[in-house]
Amino acid sequence: MTRKSKLLVSAMLAVLFLSPALLAEEIWLYDNSRIYGLVKGVSADKVVSIMLPTGDEKKVPMEEIIAVRFLGRNPLLIQSGTQEFRFVNGGSLRGQIQGNAGNMVQLQTAMAGRIAFDLSRVKGFVALPLAGFSGRKAEELVESDTAWVAGLVFPAMRDEKTGVILPEAVKMTRPVDITLDSRGSSYPGVARKFELASFTLDHEILLQQVPLKILYVAGVRMADIARDAVQPWAGDVQVRLWGRDDSRVQGHISRIHLGRWLLQPIWDVKGPLSVDLEEISLVQILGGRVQYLSQLTPVSVKESTVLAPPQPYRMDRSCQGDPISVAGKRYPWGIGVHADSELTFDLNGKFNEFRSDIGIATRMGERGSVIFRVLGDGKELYKSPVIRGSAAAGSTTQTEGQTAGKPVEVAVPVKGVKQLTLEVTNAGDLDLGDVANWGSARVLR
Repeated sequence: MTRKSKLLVSAMLAVLFLSPALLAEEIWLYDNSRIYGLVKGVSADKVVSIMLPTGDEKKVPMEEIIAVRFLGRNPLLIQSGTQEFRFVNGGSLRGQIQGNAGNMVQLQTAMAGRIAFDLSRVKGFVALPLAGFSGRKAEELVESDTAWVAGLVFPAMRDEKTGVILPEAVKMTRPVDITLDSRGSSYPGVARKFELASFTLDHEILLQQVPLKILYVAGVRMADIARDAVQPWAGDVQVRLWGRDDSRVQGHISRIHLGRWLLQPIWDVKGPLSVDLEEISLVQILGGRVQYLSQLTPVSVKESTVLAPPQPYRMDRSCQGDPISVAGKRYPWGIGVHADSELTFDLNGKFNEFRSDIGIATRMGERGSVIFRVLGDGKELYKSPVIRGSAAAGSTTQTEGQTAGKPVEVAVPVKGVKQLTLEVTNAGDLDLGDVANWGSARVLR
């Protein structure tokens, strides 16, 4: 290519990159550097080709990439009548149910058109947008390990004298699907016929088929006995693709061709899933040289509070929804929790070291006091002193056995560790203000 041709290509790419409709992709690398360009393709040996603004092509091994951000993507508005299916082994799809043939459900999605998948692959689905009491209960219903958390307790399920839930009541709910309506009422049974506006439930208590309108359904948890087994992540290189509609598809990328990404989801549709470039907002690379734990789904979660209201963990956000921050220092990646919290991740012995900055969220000021622990396969690898909040960003006031304000840097060897556990406790003085952040929590090969 001549110098004149290169200048012409550079000018054209510059126009494209500055256009509101088609902005450059931002590629984040493991060393925190960034590349701006257009991802052209990926080879069989997982090397990504990037077209730079100069017109040159740069090749980067996929394992050196943390994420690809597609700038200028406007999120889609969520409409009533939209469902989000949560998959047993990671990821979710948003769309509208079109129907089913036996166990195969057809879902019309904004991200990839009409998709068919097996119900045994999913935990269940929640109605969008999630709001209020029924929304929270629907979330608990699908994600909790206990099948009766949504209030599915009938008189026959309690001891007549004490009112305590009988053990057999819990067992009875597990072999059947559970439906939660928008009023908070629960129905056990088997979901039979799905349609755009309704579905039919074989009611376990009434022993008859009951039609339910989709718009009045808050969530459905599929029977535990019918689900696929959870398959721990093997530590191999995968991608997690986020759509503009907030769907998340995890799997292995096949190719990038003519403005479409083709990948094989871990929930195994027949043939690769094809996603238009305009519908992608973010691609995360799993299993690279640096793996941020906020890109993974914990295999075990234990959370409880004393006086504070429940505040579940969040990825790349504090448990209260603001960006991850400690003593005024912001982190693009991280995990936000509230004491007491225990998150366990599968590492499969693939990584050598765990690193993170830890501390109380900046917005808590002087409130909060917690202890951080890191465990590998149940063995304690690190325990912090009592860490307190500080209103002064960057404050380094410290007393014996206590640290305030300044983020604490943690570096722990984890070679051979199969399961890594991150624990935060309330330091024995109740838990109001115990909003704790794991800033840039990551493992390195």
